[in-house]
Amino acid sequence: MIIFTSNNLNVLAIIAHPDDLSFFSAGTLARWVEEGHDVNVICCTNGEVGTLRNDLTKEDVAKKREKELRASNNLLGFKETLILEHSDAGFINPAVLRKELVYLVRKYKADRVVTFDPWAKYEVHPDHVVVGRMAAEAGAFAAFPLLYQDQLVDGVDPYACSEIWLMGLLGHYPNAFVDISSTLEKKVNAALKFEATLELLAELFSPNIDPANVSEKQLKKLTRQANSLLRSIASVIGKKAGLEVAEAFYVQKTLPGHFDNFQQLMAEMLGNAPEKPKIY
Repeated sequence: MIIFTSNNLNVLAIIAHPDDLSFFSAGTLARWVEEGHDVNVICCTNGEVGTLRNDLTKEDVAKKREKELRASNNLLGFKETLILEHSDAGFINPAVLRKELVYLVRKYKADRVVTFDPWAKYEVHPDHVVVGRMAAEAGAFAAFPLLYQDQLVDGVDPYACSEIWLMGLLGHYPNAFVDISSTLEKKVNAALKFEATLELLAELFSPNIDPANVSEKQLKKLTRQANSLLRSIASVIGKKAGLEVAEAFYVQKTLPGHFDNFQQLMAEMLGNAPEKPKIY
């Protein structure tokens, strides 16, 4: 039995590292939560390599990142957070991950998958490429009842995911802009849960601040800087769509085993401009 999409959206954000949503889609996901949709997050690694500190082990960093991720996601209102614990920094087995993600698309009955664009030019991080590609494939292939038949037990059925929302560095001009004016502050506060975000802000604006030992006064300073940086990014994106602040995506509707983009690709191949982006 193939189950098709429901009226109330089930959104599955599939990321490589705990802080991946912070800059690219946290505002959009938080808005969808406010609108009554269920948002679940699958993080494929613990992000155990993602630090510039040399006084921590990988195990230390993994525990810290998980704690940060759960605190951030609770603030944003996400329903569940699952960490798959693949190795960070380029050692993810695509075939293994693909099967896991097909199962999770089916289990969560994901109508909309949010992930990285694996076709973006100059994306150097292999985790982003592998996770984005396998997440997109999972959304497109989860409807096939003869694929991974061992998964179809305990109420798990094939499920037809409707859309893949690609975030971050995009390989195509965005075709969707989401107004995040109601959730920008929440996005900023969620980003500040991550030491990696504090490291970036300190490196950019306050090299005298130690991200591992931030005082209350310094945290207020970094909060102002984060607000300024994220608002600036959101403002630049928003201007492209006539909005005050926004996040941008390249959205592909799905057919079983494909994106539903044949007419669009043919039109662009013949030199016609992409369709006007949708504003949400």
